[in-house]
Amino acid sequence: MSTAAYSFLRDYRVSKKNKTTIAALGECMLEISSLQALAGRVVPAQIGFGGDTANTCVYLSRLGVDTQYVSALGDDCFSDWIIDNLKYEGVGTQYLHQFTDRVPGLYAIQLSPDGERSFKYWRDGSPAATMLDDVENQHSVFAALSKHPWVYLSGISLGILSNKARDALMTFLTEYRNSGGKVVFDGNYRPMLWGSSAEAANAFSEIYTLSDIAMPTYEDEVEVFGHSSPDQALEFIAMKGVPEVILKLGEQGSRHVVRGFVGAVPAPSVDVVDTTSAGDSFNAGFIAARLNGHDVEVASAFAHRLASTVVQHRGAIIERRFMPSLEDIVGSLAVNN
Repeated sequence: MSTAAYSFLRDYRVSKKNKTTIAALGECMLEISSLQALAGRVVPAQIGFGGDTANTCVYLSRLGVDTQYVSALGDDCFSDWIIDNLKYEGVGTQYLHQFTDRVPGLYAIQLSPDGERSFKYWRDGSPAATMLDDVENQHSVFAALSKHPWVYLSGISLGILSNKARDALMTFLTEYRNSGGKVVFDGNYRPMLWGSSAEAANAFSEIYTLSDIAMPTYEDEVEVFGHSSPDQALEFIAMKGVPEVILKLGEQGSRHVVRGFVGAVPAPSVDVVDTTSAGDSFNAGFIAARLNGHDVEVASAFAHRLASTVVQHRGAIIERRFMPSLEDIVGSLAVNN
């Protein structure tokens, strides 16, 4: 690693008491949802914003966790609108760079009758995908991340990057963790971002060795690694040295391995409207509970409650009034036990 990068890490050791608890690296895009064909015409779509790590940041902020979103957008009115919305949600945008003459990525959500979603993307060459393509930008991003005690990223955060940029990020995260930083990784897999599942498997395997908390979804792990059971997936990730592994199993709940101890937490049964951001909100609920000192079982239970609320509404970000309270859930768990 360069001398400049090492200086960032020296600064990190000085700034551990930075107000921001988590810095998230990823991409926030424009979102088109509720697109339907009706009597030979297309009804107006809803325009929103979203992206897995951005969604998690919004929910973390609503749960009282200080967050900073590290990414890149353009200098257009749509990018300004996304930034204004993140600020409104209390997400820090101090390190969100705006490239000149660029526009944000775009994705459209298509829903099946059972609430499962598929996506169409327009993100090639987006600002976030190229934010680590030159050394100057790398230094800026790594300096931002190094100021905070926790870094959060996902398989999408890795998948949008070039191989060279991804290698630089892995090098930085190695030194960041060696200097006391904590890494949370969500193994969110989108095949179209990778040359092959083998390429993704190599990157995921490497980031697992650098993670303090891993929060993969079982279906993604099957696609990437070919695991034949949740037990196999849990064992594989735990063997990488991850202290806490939480494997999301959708409506079947979650399973976890924490320093050798295995457990499972069920998910509430609800009528699913839209599964968009189910995993992102689960991650936020879990992280917020853990940072508030709750154990893995309580954190998982709250994470499931938040995710089960989110999937009963359309879009990645639900209205704030529908948010469950961490204190209420913890209190109900105490009564039930």
